[in-house]
Amino acid sequence: MPRVQRASDVIEIISERAIYFGTFAIGIGVLAGLLVRYQGQTGVLVPLGFVLLTIFVGVFGYSVYTALQVRKVVGKPVICPFCEVANEVVGDANEDFDCVNCHRMIPIVDGAVLPVSQVRCGYCNELNFYSEKTEALLCEKCNHEIPLARDDGAPKKSIPMGFAVVDDEAMYELLLVGHGHKEEELIQCLQQMLALNRNQVKQMLGDLPVTLLTGITRRKAEMLKAQLSIHDGEVEFRQMEEARY
Repeated sequence: MPRVQRASDVIEIISERAIYFGTFAIGIGVLAGLLVRYQGQTGVLVPLGFVLLTIFVGVFGYSVYTALQVRKVVGKPVICPFCEVANEVVGDANEDFDCVNCHRMIPIVDGAVLPVSQVRCGYCNELNFYSEKTEALLCEKCNHEIPLARDDGAPKKSIPMGFAVVDDEAMYELLLVGHGHKEEELIQCLQQMLALNRNQVKQMLGDLPVTLLTGITRRKAEMLKAQLSIHDGEVEFRQMEEARY
């Protein structure tokens, strides 16, 4: 399970579990009622009907208990320093997580949100944000590196070659071809990335391979692939021209 859980996701998981057991209990109850009602001449099925009724009471009681757990989910607001939107999380946020509104990673250190600073790109004049945890900054619009001043006098860190700006005008599509054991983390990541609900994402995972995005730059495809790989997502990207063949 991820360290940072959104209150809405926890409520959705609990609700799904309650609905599942509730539906199962109703099915058992209907079957038990039929066995008792239409017992036949010998009444041999009546004991089985009462056994099923007992199971129905237990399972239905558990579904009600599970549904009541929703009231115990208390969300703690974490304000995004970029867009100032409150993100409701369960417990303390002890690692970076993406904002539900702007999808930027909220920098967290020791449970506290770090302040962010603003800087304009020297190439396109786009406003960008960075925090103390930012080691290398790429412009969100043109993907050029923005040099950051270091107060401690330490040398600037260079961007790895895989993240350097490449003049590639081709459009790509991003495909999810498989996933590992971190399915719950992958579901939450895809929910935020694609703005889909939990059931839609689960349906996608059962229909692999599936196209996640089309018409994106190579740089964005590489970033999204790296993000999904953290959650055991097996991702490929290819040029739109190649996808036609």
